[in-house]
Formats: sequence, structure tokens, C-alpha cells
Amino acid sequence: MTTIRGFDFHCHVDLHPDPAVIIQQCERERIAVVAVTTTPKAWPQNYLWTKSSTYVFAAVGLHPELVGERDFEVELLEKRIRDSRFVGEVGLDGSPQHRPNYDKQREVFARTLDASQKHRGRVVTIHSRCAARDVITLIEEHIDPADVLCILHWFSGSAALMQRAIRAGCYFSVNTAMLKHDRGKTLVQSIPQDRLLTETDSPFTEIDDRKTVPWDALTTITQLAKLYGEPDSKMKNIITNNAKCVFQFAGINLEEINVEV
Repeated sequence: MTTIRGFDFHCHVDLHPDPAVIIQQCERERIAVVAVTTTPKAWPQNYLWTKSSTYVFAAVGLHPELVGERDFEVELLEKRIRDSRFVGEVGLDGSPQHRPNYDKQREVFARTLDASQKHRGRVVTIHSRCAARDVITLIEEHIDPADVLCILHWFSGSAALMQRAIRAGCYFSVNTAMLKHDRGKTLVQSIPQDRLLTETDSPFTEIDDRKTVPWDALTTITQLAKLYGEPDSKMKNIITNNAKCVFQFAGINLEEINVEV
């Protein structure tokens, strides 16, 4: 019987040296992956790589760090959201090097949310570094959580902002880098278990001095189990049940792959 062993809700498959090999390995490891892109021009190739995959799903995005030089691609992004159930990586980045483009970022992100809302049934994975308050405000203003499911990727905002995001229907995807320090552990521990997902942000994170790969999401489950004081098997069930809800929102029935719980 084929079973899904784990979930990576935010991975840059196309930024690995050989994306096709990574996708094949995800099939062997049985890891369900949302393969985000940084520009809508990259989405067609990502779609070709993933369209025959059982486990890997291409998302169309426009990374906020690239908006300053690629804001003109927002119209292409809007068009491709029509064809993709998954959207990302999108959002805002308020760090100093990207602040000069912040107004453009806000415009692009608002239009992205509007396009997702228009087409409905979209799952959006969102970057919010140094911009959590504005990201959540825009979600509140542009999204009906009955129509669009937002995932805050690598969230680092305050506990109060997390509560606002929860009320707005957001989920949170967690990677091992978030669990390296006490502040991150405390923040992650405050995420309600029914909003918790795993990610790697591969290849931008590391484990044991090597770049992460999607199946490292299994390590995250073990770390989360320890953090929450739960058995590994229970934490795996929690993540699996949450993942089922997310994929079902996007019109994908994981039962057809015989998800192991």
C-alpha cells in the first residue's frame, strides 16, 4: 500500500541543482510537497516537472524580495493563479534591504490575495519577515477564510499577531531552523495543534551542515513532538490530519494516496 510519510508545505524544489531528481526522491520517500516558486515565469517549468508526480504540487508565486525588480509580473501572476490551486511564495518583506520597495510589495500582495479570493479554493503560502502585522492586516482585508486558506511560512511575529492570524483562519508551517532558539520554540509552542504544519524551506535551511531536503520534514515532526510533549506517533497524526484539511481545501483528496495515520 502506498502511504504518505510526511509533508513539506514550503520547499523551493526548482532551486535545487536537479529538481527532477528531488521530485523522484520525494516519490520514493513518500513526502507530499508544495513546491513554491519565486516568479510566475518559473511556474510553467515547475508545473511540467510536477504534473506527473503523485506527491509534489507546483505553486505559482512572486517572492517579495523580487518585487522591486519584477513588480510588472503581477499581471502574469494573477493569470496563473487561475490555473494553480497553490500560490506561493508571496507576501511582504520589511527587512532593511527590501524596505525601499515596500509600497510595491503591498500592492502586489494585495492583488495576489484578490486574485486568490476571486478564484477561491486556493492555498497560499506567505512570507512575512519583519512585516507580520501588515501581512495579517491585508489577509483580513482581502480574504474570506471560507474561500482561501493562508499558511504563514516561517512565522516570526508576536504572540498577539499570531492570535490575529488564527482568527483570520491562518495555518503555520514550521521548519527545524525555527526550533533552534528559545524564542522560536516558545512561539511555535503557542501555535494551536490544529493549525500546525511542517515545512523545510529547502534549500535555504540546513541540518547537520548540509542543505535540507523535503524528507527532513520528518525530523521536524520528531522535534515538534518533543516540544509539545507528545509521542512521535501522535504528532504525526496531528500533522497528517491538518495536511488532509489543507489539501482537501485545494480539491485534492489524500485518501486516494492512502494516507497513513
